[in-house]
Amino acid sequence: METEERPVEELAPAQEQPAAQEPAQESPAARELPQPEQQAVPPVLDYALEEQLARGRRVLNEEMRIIGALDPGVKSLADLKAQPEFGRFDRLVKSGLAISDAYKLACFERLGRQQAAAARQAAINAMRGKEHLAPVGGGPDAEDGLTDEIIQNYRQYNPRWTRAQIAAFHRSYKQD
Repeated sequence: METEERPVEELAPAQEQPAAQEPAQESPAARELPQPEQQAVPPVLDYALEEQLARGRRVLNEEMRIIGALDPGVKSLADLKAQPEFGRFDRLVKSGLAISDAYKLACFERLGRQQAAAARQAAINAMRGKEHLAPVGGGPDAEDGLTDEIIQNYRQYNPRWTRAQIAAFHRSYKQD
């Protein structure tokens, strides 16, 4: 009787081998099923997919318009990828933020510096744009012939003089 009884360990591998070979062999029924690429998509699902893609394109275009307003150098996704802050931007988008919000957060410092430089340049341009309107010689002459520039020159040496005293001295100076 000892020869007829086999240990449990020997029985288990013998039972597993036929089961392991079954999935490798294709049954005729499995061959007849169409593959996922071959299945026809119902028109309703096709329409829903097209609508979803169109909605996604609209959202992406709107987000890119917002980013373009913040940073005129960014016009496409390739421009986004070329930004130095792209790694941080990508992590923020993957965490669930909107594309424009992620861009604002990732590029906040650089955008702030650009806006400050632009404001500074605009102020300089505005100031230079009106220089041609400044009067030559310090302003129009008064009845006494004194300009603001002449009065300032006299007051450098005689700060307490009144306009009348400056005018009297100036007339006497011109007569000599």
